[in-house]
Amino acid sequence: MKASLDLIILRLLIEKPRWGYEINMEIRDKFDVYLSAGTLYPLLHLLEERAHVEGVWQSEKGRGRRIYRITEQGKEFLLAGQKALEDLTQRIKSDAKQA
Repeated sequence: MKASLDLIILRLLIEKPRWGYEINMEIRDKFDVYLSAGTLYPLLHLLEERAHVEGVWQSEKGRGRRIYRITEQGKEFLLAGQKALEDLTQRIKSDAKQA
């Protein structure tokens, strides 16, 4: 899962923009994994540096949150990653049939 965490986050952000805690709770609910802040936030910052997501501060009732949105470049990266995972899955299935 860790190797595909960037793709998982981008997939969640295609559904709607989210803040870090919300991303973490979705991952927990869907995969039964709770990410530490030391895992999630550096990855979000890396995705932002690579222009796959953009983070915007929003204030709500005096409380600020950084809301992350997927970018067009992020969508392209996600599609390429999904294709690579599908190809890998097909190769594994093919190798299993031959064994």
